[in-house]
Amino acid sequence: MAKKKVKSKKPRDKTNSKDLVKKEYTDEEKARLAKHQERAGRKPVKFKTVESDSDNPQIALQDPDDPLVAVKLSEAVGTADPDLQSHLLNQVIQTFKGAASSDGFDHDNIASSANHATAILNGIQPQDELEGMLATQMIGVHNMAMETMRLAMLGGQTFEGKKSNVNYATKMLRTFMAQMESLKRYRTGGQQKMVVGDVNVTEGGQAIVGTVHQRINKGTVLE
Repeated sequence: MAKKKVKSKKPRDKTNSKDLVKKEYTDEEKARLAKHQERAGRKPVKFKTVESDSDNPQIALQDPDDPLVAVKLSEAVGTADPDLQSHLLNQVIQTFKGAASSDGFDHDNIASSANHATAILNGIQPQDELEGMLATQMIGVHNMAMETMRLAMLGGQTFEGKKSNVNYATKMLRTFMAQMESLKRYRTGGQQKMVVGDVNVTEGGQAIVGTVHQRINKGTVLE
């Protein structure tokens, strides 16, 4: 009777998984971690879709009891006025793909679009109403640029159709860059700063459709 071959077992890896965890960080890594933790700790306002008596979607705060909710809303759009907060958020939400169309609003996309908008605004951190308006415009222009870039990549379209989308996307991207420059100039008071180090000179050398009926903290109805 033939003996069964016994497969030799591979030696078990005795490496402790804990040994794989880095125990020390360099100063550069510590700085990166601290910066990440600071950004992650500055959480934006979050919204959810709630039922409405009308066909229009309504959004409300996910955590209305958050003691910093008023501060977060103010920081997101650069104003402490609740009506203007609702107005600007209402406008920017509708620039996201799928949030609104000629057929009406997509109830499932309204809250996610609002959350995407506030996450971006949380990063821009507009300091006043003018910056708030510019920041919301920047989001809308970015959304239009990305949508036309997507359309330009679709197959089966005519050369003229592709060219039209590319041209439109290019215009939006240029507009976005101009908006960034405008925001930078506004924040610095129009002054350009230049830091000069050691310089050696040798001889001879020489940039809705929709209306808010209620304030955000009480629920916002879009039309």
